[in-house]
Amino acid sequence: AGEIAFAEGPYEPQRYLAAVRGLEGEPEGGKRCAVCFRMRLEAAARTARERGIGHFTTTLSVSPHKDHKLLCEIGEALAQEYGLVYVTEDFKKKDGFRRSVELSKQYHLYRQNYCGCVFSRRPEQQAPGQK
Repeated sequence: AGEIAFAEGPYEPQRYLAAVRGLEGEPEGGKRCAVCFRMRLEAAARTARERGIGHFTTTLSVSPHKDHKLLCEIGEALAQEYGLVYVTEDFKKKDGFRRSVELSKQYHLYRQNYCGCVFSRRPEQQAPGQK
């Protein structure tokens, strides 16, 4: 078994907003999400290749709200492009999502109740003065 590395990429909201321009009204799980998945997975693939890591995946695979099939399609296409292997494991299976919640509580990890996209953030979660 090898070491598992975590890499946090830069926060680039303007790049994301430019990439999804015209898709703002899409429903959750629609075309906007596919653009976001590709951006995030491509960053992971690029980082894996730069660090000499042969495999990559995403924590989105534990969410019951994300399209696992779409994540795999994008991940596998990028894996081929970058000469890597995309780990297609569906981590929400076998109570994976529930287990992730338990472990987060046990280790006092932060969990947000939306994917991170400004469009998926419910109004009651926004800071005062935001719309």
